[in-house]
Parts: sequence; C-alpha cells; structure tokens
Amino acid sequence: MNKKELVDIVSEKKNLTKKEAESLVDTVFDTMIDSILSGDKVLISGFGTFKVNQRKERVGVSPKTKESMVIPASKTVSFKPSNRLKDAMN
Repeated sequence: MNKKELVDIVSEKKNLTKKEAESLVDTVFDTMIDSILSGDKVLISGFGTFKVNQRKERVGVSPKTKESMVIPASKTVSFKPSNRLKDAMN
C-alpha cells in the first residue's frame, strides 16, 4: 500500500473528499515525524512502536578496497509490531 491508496481508503471509509483525507493523512505522518525527530517513541496501540536508535561509531571494512574505515555514529528508526499485529499475521 502506498500513500495514495491509503488516502483513497480513508476517503472512502470516512466519507471525506480526497483532499480532506490527504490532509488528515499528512497531519498524522507529520506529527509522527516530529515526535520521532524530537527523540520520542510513537506508540500506536494495536499496531506497534516506532523509536529512535543510536548507532555507535565503529570500524568497518570497505568491500571494494578491503581497507579499514570508520563508520560514523548515526540515528535510525526502528519499528516493533504489537502482539495484536503479530498474532494477526500468523
């Protein structure tokens, strides 16, 4: 499913125009992004949790040149599905 399909489904289920549904979906995603960027967890009951993980700086090997290189520290977002979602999948 992509964003356009999500907007179409929300529009249909809630009897909204596509423009209103798109605005609603954008607001939800923007709010989630703002929370994640500020370092907060985003917990959606029955769906799962998005959170920021810190990766430490580490030494790696370039597969092309086989030389050691330093991989800088970075942040990444992880998703942990809820038990309800896991159960629905199985």
